[in-house]
Amino acid sequence: MIERTSVEQELHITKATVYKDRIDLYFNAELSFYPWHKDDIEWFRHSVDTLLKHEGIHYRSRKIVSNRYELSELALPELTFDGNPVPYYGSGTDPQMINQDNRFITRNDERRYPGGMDGRVLALWQSHGKYYDEDSGEWIWQRAAVHRTVEDMYTQSYVLPLLMPMLENSGAYIICPRERDIQTSEIICDNDPAFAGIRQDGIRLKGSYEEYGSWEEGGIGFADFKRSYRFSDNPFKAGTSRAVPCSGAKADAYAKWTPDFSERGEYAVYISYTSLENSSSQARYTVHHLGGESHFTVNQKIGGGTWIYLGTFEFDKGEKGYVLLDNRGKGSECVSADAVKFGGGMGKLEREGKLSGVPSYMEGAHYWMQWAGVDSTITRNWSTDYTNDFATRGLWTQMMKDEKGIPVDLSLAFHTDAGTALADSTIGTLSIYTLRADSERKFQDGRDRILSRLLCDYVQTQVVRDIRKNFNPTWNRRGIWDKSYSECRTTGVPAMILELLSHQNFNDMKLGLDPAFRFTVCRSVYKGILKTLSQYYNRPYTVQPLPVHAFSATLSPDGENIILEWKPTEDMDEPTARSIGYIVKTRIDDEGFDNGIETLSERIEIPILKGHVYSFKIEAFNEGGKSFPSEVLSVGLPSETPKGNILIVNNFTKVSAPAWIENDTFSGFNAGYDSGVPYIRDISYIGENYEFQPNAEYIDNDYPGFGATHDDKAGLVVAGNTFDYVSDRARIYLRKGYSIQSASAEAFGEHDYSDISMLELICGKQGGEQYPIFTTQTISKIDTLSSTGTNILISGCNIASEAEDKAFCARVLGYRMSSPDASSSDHIGPLKYATELNSQVYSIERPDGLKPSSRRGGIWLRYAGNGLGAAVYSNEGTYKTVSIGIPIETVLSSKDREHLITSVLEYFEGKETSPQLKR
Repeated sequence: MIERTSVEQELHITKATVYKDRIDLYFNAELSFYPWHKDDIEWFRHSVDTLLKHEGIHYRSRKIVSNRYELSELALPELTFDGNPVPYYGSGTDPQMINQDNRFITRNDERRYPGGMDGRVLALWQSHGKYYDEDSGEWIWQRAAVHRTVEDMYTQSYVLPLLMPMLENSGAYIICPRERDIQTSEIICDNDPAFAGIRQDGIRLKGSYEEYGSWEEGGIGFADFKRSYRFSDNPFKAGTSRAVPCSGAKADAYAKWTPDFSERGEYAVYISYTSLENSSSQARYTVHHLGGESHFTVNQKIGGGTWIYLGTFEFDKGEKGYVLLDNRGKGSECVSADAVKFGGGMGKLEREGKLSGVPSYMEGAHYWMQWAGVDSTITRNWSTDYTNDFATRGLWTQMMKDEKGIPVDLSLAFHTDAGTALADSTIGTLSIYTLRADSERKFQDGRDRILSRLLCDYVQTQVVRDIRKNFNPTWNRRGIWDKSYSECRTTGVPAMILELLSHQNFNDMKLGLDPAFRFTVCRSVYKGILKTLSQYYNRPYTVQPLPVHAFSATLSPDGENIILEWKPTEDMDEPTARSIGYIVKTRIDDEGFDNGIETLSERIEIPILKGHVYSFKIEAFNEGGKSFPSEVLSVGLPSETPKGNILIVNNFTKVSAPAWIENDTFSGFNAGYDSGVPYIRDISYIGENYEFQPNAEYIDNDYPGFGATHDDKAGLVVAGNTFDYVSDRARIYLRKGYSIQSASAEAFGEHDYSDISMLELICGKQGGEQYPIFTTQTISKIDTLSSTGTNILISGCNIASEAEDKAFCARVLGYRMSSPDASSSDHIGPLKYATELNSQVYSIERPDGLKPSSRRGGIWLRYAGNGLGAAVYSNEGTYKTVSIGIPIETVLSSKDREHLITSVLEYFEGKETSPQLKR
C-alpha cells in the first residue's frame, strides 16, 4: 500500500466470513484511511486474492469492509488538472442555479469569476488562539511554543495573508469565527451611545454616525455598552438598528459612518444590520478610502445581527475615510443600518476581571464570536474556555447557515500537528473528516457526507503533490481520517480539518518557516477547494493565474506617457491557469492604490502629469480569478527640465526562512546569523529558540524540549520584503529634479536603457543560489551601461560576500569584500539602520564590509565600532560608482535616507570629489 498510495497505515483483519466460494474480509479502521480511487480498489482486491491463493486459501474476496464501509463506498474521483469535473454520484445541483437571488456579498467594482468561486461562501479558520485557563487563572497559549512560533500564531501566517486572499481573488466570500484583522486599533461607529470613560491603552475608539432621510428604529441591534464584556453579555442585543424604506433608482436617504483614525494604516471594515422580513437583497455600501471608493451590494435578507466583513482598506489619519449606505432599491423593501467597525482591535472579553492584553486576532474563536453577537447557547456549551474555543466553531458555521441564512458551501479548519520524526524525516500532512454525525450519513440538505472525504482527498492530494514537486520529494502523506471531531462533525456542510505538518518537528519547520513554502501550500489548498466545488456542482473550473514577471515602467520618448510592460507567468502544473487579461492599479504620490483599469494587452501606456510619482502594480486575471499583485514600480517626471534620467532596478526578490544549524548535539534556527525574509510581513513569530539540544524531550507546554521558544515577541508584526522600495527612492529623486523609470531585475536584463544617466540597483538581502545578485544578463547590462558613462549606485548586505562574479564587482563597480560579517553595530557613520526584527523594515544581521578595489576610489562611510568600510565610492573616469554594504531602505529615518541619496547625487553631479554626508 505504501508503494501505491505513499500512505503508511497498520492493517490487520478483524473478522472473516465465508460465503459459499467467497470470503468477506473485515479490516481495522485504518484501511479506510487510504485515499481510495476505483483503480486502487481493484488493485487491492487483486492483491488480496493473490495473497489468499498463495496462502492456500481457495476463496476469492467478496466484500472488503473497513470502518463499517465497503471500500467501494469510499472510492473518490481522481484529482483533475484539465478544468473539468469527473462524473460522480456525490455531485448535486448548484444552489446558485436554484436561487440566484441568494448571493450574499458582491463587490461591484470587481469583475466576476464564473470559472472560479464566484458567489461561493466558505467557512475558514486558523487553529487555536490564546485562551483563559481557569486552573491557572491566566491567559495562555493552547499549544507549546517551539521553533520560533506557536500553533496558535503559526497557522495564521497561512490563512490570513495568503489563503483568504487567494480564495477571495477567486470570487469567494469568507466567513471566519476569529478576528482576521491584525490592526490593533479599533473604532466603532454606531447610532447608539457607547460606554463612557477615557479611551486609552488599546481600548477601542468611538466614531461618528450620521443619517439623512426618513430613518426609523429598525429593531434590536448593536451597542458597545461596556468597556469589557463578560460571559452573558451580548452587544448585538444591547442596542438598536435603524431602517428606511427603499426609494427606487434614486436614493433619498443615507447613513454615514466616519471614524477618526489616529494614524494611517490598513483597517478591516465590518458592517452590521438587522435582517427583516422586507429587507433589501441589494443594499448598496460605499467605502471611501485612500485609493478612492469601493462599492458593495449586500443581501440584507441574510446575515443580520453580526459583524459582516467587507474588506481591508488603507485609510489616512483623521476623518477622511468613511462608509456610506443609501436606500436605492425596490420600493417594497427597506435597508437597515447598524454599527460599522474599523480595525481588529485588542481583546475585550474579560475572564475573572482579566483581559488577555493581546490583539483580538491572537485570541481564540469564541471570544470573537461573543463580540459578534453569537448566543451563549453556542459560545458557552462547555465548561472551559479551552473546549469552547475549538468545539464551538462547527456549531457557529451551522448557525451562520441555518439561522443567519448565509449559503455556506463548505468549511476548512487549518491546523498543524505535534509529534517528531526520525532525522531527515517529516511528519507530513493529514486530513480529517466525519462520515457519520449522530448516526446520520446525510447532511440536512440530503447530500452524502462522503463529500467531506472528497474535500479532504482533493486538498491533501494537491498539497502533498505540490510540496513534493517544489520542496521535498519525500514529504510524508498521512491518512484521510474518519474521526468524530467537532470541527468537521457539527458544521452542517462538507468539512475538513487540515493538519498540514508538525510544528514540533524540525524537518517540517525548516520548510514551514519559508514564505515560498507557505505560498505554495496556500495555493494548493485553494486549488483543492476549487476542484472540490467543481465536483460538488459538476461545473468546470479555471485556476487563477500566477503573478506576472519581467515588469518594467518607463517613459515614452516624448515624455508624455508611462509605458508599462510585463509578461505572464506560466503555471506548469495547471494548464487552465493562463492569463486572459490584467488589472493595472495606480498610486499617485502618497495616496492609496486605486481599483485599477483592465487591459487585455501585456503593454499599456498611461498619460503622466509632471511633478508626481506614479506607482503601479499588475494583477493577472482569467475566468477563475486574479493573481497576487506584482512588485511595485514607479515613474516620475519633474516639473522643470530633468537634471538626468535615473533607472531604479528592484533586484531584491528574495523571501526565505531563518538560517538553521543542525548537528547531533546542537540544532535549531539561528536568527542571529540570518533572520530570513518574510513575504510582506510575518505574524507568526513569537520569539527565539532557547533549547538547541536535539535529544531534549517534551515535558509539557511550559518546557516542550527541543526547539523550545521564548514568546516575548508575540504580537510583533515582523517586516519583510514588501516589493515596494522603488517608490521611496523615486520620491527623493523627483524632489532633486530627476526623472525616474524602474524595472524588475528580469526586465532590466531584457530592455535597452541607453538613455539613462544613473542606475540604482536595490539588492536588499538578495543572495544565494535561488536568489542570485548578479545574473549573466544583469552583469552584461551593467557592463554596457558603465561603458556609456552611466553612474551606478548599488546597496545590499550581500553584494560582496555572495556576488557570483567578484572580479566583475572589482572591475566595474569598484569594490571588494573586506568582511562577510562586518559589524554587529546598528550604525554606518551617523546613520542608524535596522539590525533587529521590527515592524518598519526588514533587519540586517551580517552586513558586508567593503573596500575600494583600486586607488580610484575610497571608503565613504564606516561601521561604528570597528571602523570597517560600509560604503565605498569610485571614480572610473567616464562614470562613478557608490556601493553600500547595507540596503538603503533599512536606514530607519526617512530624512537620513534622503541625506544619504542626496550625498550620492551631489558626488555624481561633480559637486564633490567624494560623497559628503550632510545632515
